[in-house]
Amino acid sequence: MVIKMKINILTGKFGMGHFTAAMAIKQQIDASSLDADVEIVDWFSYVSPMIAEKYYKFFSLLVRKGNRLYNTRYRFLENRKMEQKPELSHYFGWHFKRFMEEKGPDVIISTLPFCSQIVSMYKEKTGSDLPLITCVTDITGHSEWISKNTDLYLVGSASVKDKFIRKGVLPEKIHETGIPVRMEFMKKAISKEKSSDLKTKRILVMGGGLGLIPEDSDFYNGLNSLPGAEVTLISGNNHKLYHQLSGQYKHIRVLGFVPNVYDYMQKADVVITKPGGITTFEAIYSEVPILALNPFLQQEIYNAQYIKEMNIGAIVSGNSRACLNHITKILDCEHLDNYRYSIRRVKHDLYQNSMIHILEEVINDRKHTKGMDAFSKYNQMKEDSVIDEKISFNF
Repeated sequence: MVIKMKINILTGKFGMGHFTAAMAIKQQIDASSLDADVEIVDWFSYVSPMIAEKYYKFFSLLVRKGNRLYNTRYRFLENRKMEQKPELSHYFGWHFKRFMEEKGPDVIISTLPFCSQIVSMYKEKTGSDLPLITCVTDITGHSEWISKNTDLYLVGSASVKDKFIRKGVLPEKIHETGIPVRMEFMKKAISKEKSSDLKTKRILVMGGGLGLIPEDSDFYNGLNSLPGAEVTLISGNNHKLYHQLSGQYKHIRVLGFVPNVYDYMQKADVVITKPGGITTFEAIYSEVPILALNPFLQQEIYNAQYIKEMNIGAIVSGNSRACLNHITKILDCEHLDNYRYSIRRVKHDLYQNSMIHILEEVINDRKHTKGMDAFSKYNQMKEDSVIDEKISFNF
């Protein structure tokens, strides 16, 4: 009996990191030997497109204008009890019951803490054995990611695994796989060997989906004046910055949202960016050193600490002049080659801990369970049929 598994990946568009991780997981499963139908579900859009739009707009506003409030809440909840009850749990719990009846998944993968909490609550109330895999999309051990009915955690680093264990998660449930990236970053070869003694330095400046990069003209005046530098700036969805900078500088090429970020990363000697979890691991797979620019959200700070600890880049903080001075020092010495050496070591370890191998075990176990259930139902149907025949005959 051939059993095709149905996998739902639950996510949301708070920034683009969670959703990008979901796309990366789907890509990798689709390209593997696993026989599965994979569907990505933006949870809030599933519940209500109007609610989703309001949630995402509020989050964007909070990140841009109220990051102190965001960080205060983040730190307050960071080490709370392991099982945090999701907000509006009854409302979203009802919708999840509807979701299960409609979709009928065999496995759920979550790239959003809220979704993991909702699924865990459902499993607690119903006694369901539905496998729940949570993929943590930042280098953080925040308690919001931990739910007692999660079966497996995919985490980015050993430090996250250690924090989860200290908070009561069983070690065998945690797998250090790195944060998943799209296959274009994993497949594409480096165009040529990069070396710190080349005269031209190709600098990529990015701000993620929200385009959170400096708007200070002094910063860009300084970049434009760096000797031997060719700068490409990807402003993402920051349309204001795109129009402000486009065509203003001789040595800075300004782009908006681009679907092929991997092409630009592959060609860069260094990337200057807000250190999101996904972006950090995209840079690792592209073997390009990362300069973490003024991290201010708490998870960005943790990601930047990881970059520094693994020696795959540096944290660049301060005003425009301080940042430019630091960038210039890094470009003018052997730092880049040292960072690349460390990146290749980290990248090698990531390939050794493939996410797909772990998912294969879960999905094959689920296939076996589902097959046994189907076999039991088939036998029961045969028994019922025999009983029906006997009853009919006796009558």
